[in-house]
Amino acid sequence: MLTHEAMLTKMKKLTDRPLVLNFYIEEVKHLEKKESALRVSDLDDTLFGRGDQLESEVKLRENRGASWIDVIINDLWLHTFIQEQYHTDFPRDILDLLDPKIDIILTAGMVELQRMKAQKMQLDNYTVKIVDTWIDKIMAVIQYVIFELKYIPSEIIVYEDRPEYFIEYRELMESLLWTKLTIMFVEMNGNDGYKSIQEV
Repeated sequence: MLTHEAMLTKMKKLTDRPLVLNFYIEEVKHLEKKESALRVSDLDDTLFGRGDQLESEVKLRENRGASWIDVIINDLWLHTFIQEQYHTDFPRDILDLLDPKIDIILTAGMVELQRMKAQKMQLDNYTVKIVDTWIDKIMAVIQYVIFELKYIPSEIIVYEDRPEYFIEYRELMESLLWTKLTIMFVEMNGNDGYKSIQEV
């Protein structure tokens, strides 16, 4: 477990108001602890593989990162892109583990784009949370547990194709929430299935 000072140092990288840590610590003290798991799944390349998109669109292959969004909006047209590239035929291995009443799908990116993806994938029964960047997912999980779940699960299981931030902030999350964080590294085989889902 991290010391308070070490937790504060980590928190400074996540927010410009790191002293919110003290508020979270006090809130956690009042939450019930339950022998249960909270599952958190990423969307892109965790539930729905984007490999086919890269194969079919040269501009997407050549413009990764922030440029990806610009290409989709300006060159491929947002609605057309969603209609042509997203569907309900994707592997359900992880999705079938999620309880729509408790677990969440946590994705980063442009809000409208991510919502349209989730809608086309028919994820309406699930709680889909959208943050700006990958690193924002850490605070999003902490806040979800404290303010929406309102109890401390004995384990939080995260499914991610890019688990680096969860690995980096595992100790902070475990120390603050008094829970175990299990991180599952996901590698998809397009939308045909999964190459592997392994704990890291």
